[in-house]
Amino acid sequence: MMAGSVVALLAVGLRLSCVAAIDLRFTPDPPTLSAAGVLRMNRSDDLELTCRGRQQLAWSTPPTAGRFSASGACSGAGLFCSTLRVHNATANETGRYRCSYRDLRAQDGKTSAEVYVFVRDLKVPFVPPEKEYKVVVIREGERVVIPCRGSLEELNVTLHTVSAAGTGASEKTGNV
Repeated sequence: MMAGSVVALLAVGLRLSCVAAIDLRFTPDPPTLSAAGVLRMNRSDDLELTCRGRQQLAWSTPPTAGRFSASGACSGAGLFCSTLRVHNATANETGRYRCSYRDLRAQDGKTSAEVYVFVRDLKVPFVPPEKEYKVVVIREGERVVIPCRGSLEELNVTLHTVSAAGTGASEKTGNV
């Protein structure tokens, strides 16, 4: 009777360790970027970001940034390396740049690294939106995000709202 109990416990123990082993996955060190946090630059400057990691890398860029090139040719240590370049930057290049492992879901600090770039342009204080909004309809109780990206970090904006009946107006002020 005791031998049967030991065999049953051993079988249960083996099944549990198999399940535990399946849940353990190898996650490499996060990639590293040549810049971190917030990067400030002027219009017409060149942007160069280098990312290094232990697997193949991919870039994600702001939706309005279209004039960039990425290259796997860069010097230095690291198994994989990618350099993103923007020549003669404009306000359109303002936004988040993320480098992540190509075959893994991007998680900041685990499988990706990011930097927010402000391309300062006094003549273009707002980054043109990806989609043009003429009217935004908001129903009571709904949460709505209205994109408003500025090329100036210290830009202070005011949102004016008008009710559907045109009877009242209000405004909200804050930083971009």
